[in-house]
Amino acid sequence: MLFDSSDINAANTAFSAVCSGRADASGLIAAASSLIPISAAFCVINRENHQPVYLADTYPAGAAKAAVQLYVESTYLLNPVYNAVLSGVSPGLHRMADLAPDNWNPASADATVLVENEEEIGYRTPGWPAGLQELALLVRLPDGAMGELSMARPAVDGGFCDDHLNRLRPFLPLFECAFQQLWERQDHGGAPKPEPARLEAFGRDVLSTREAEVMQLILKGHSSLSISLTLGIAVPTVKTHRRNAYAKLGVSTQQQLFNAFLTWRAEDSSAKT
Repeated sequence: MLFDSSDINAANTAFSAVCSGRADASGLIAAASSLIPISAAFCVINRENHQPVYLADTYPAGAAKAAVQLYVESTYLLNPVYNAVLSGVSPGLHRMADLAPDNWNPASADATVLVENEEEIGYRTPGWPAGLQELALLVRLPDGAMGELSMARPAVDGGFCDDHLNRLRPFLPLFECAFQQLWERQDHGGAPKPEPARLEAFGRDVLSTREAEVMQLILKGHSSLSISLTLGIAVPTVKTHRRNAYAKLGVSTQQQLFNAFLTWRAEDSSAKT
């Protein structure tokens, strides 16, 4: 896949606009779109113990754009990219599916829930367009923060191939420079906002420590086998903890578990505002 001079010129113009302060994070998306085919994208800055800082997105108005905000407010806690950032993932390009813990395939008869077999990580935020593959471009920022440009493309169109990644790699220093400028423009002062509830707090008022750990891993996308290997317990023990935790939480399916998590997050946010 060869570069066209007009593609490079368009990308460099977009980088220049962001770095000079003439454009916001939408310029980063424009730069990436000049280099590879993207159907939609969003930019955030990730920090431990904080909600992502929303910068920009190009998802269509309506349910998809609302889903981006739901992600920033709640479901980022379950996202493989966010959890990889917390675990110290290296800057660079990462396919979403490569960061997911494993492939689990819950059965779903309810089209309104989060869990979906067809998605590359097994679920999607309600309202998020279906059938997309995602590619995360990550850059390191001061104070332990990490800039993220998340790009999406339909799986039926092939998602993101190696050629797409190879086209982006030479421009990673420019993406980093642009993110640095965007980070410096953020207001780091002012009154501190209440720290959002961590995933580790979900269900802890009714669950045992081990049951809570199992629920957290299920929400992050781990299968029973993956939970067994992660926690060092037998698969039947995982299933026992899951059954007991479901009963205590008043749910009976993974779909209901996701809905319970979203309700808990919404109630926690309301209580702190």
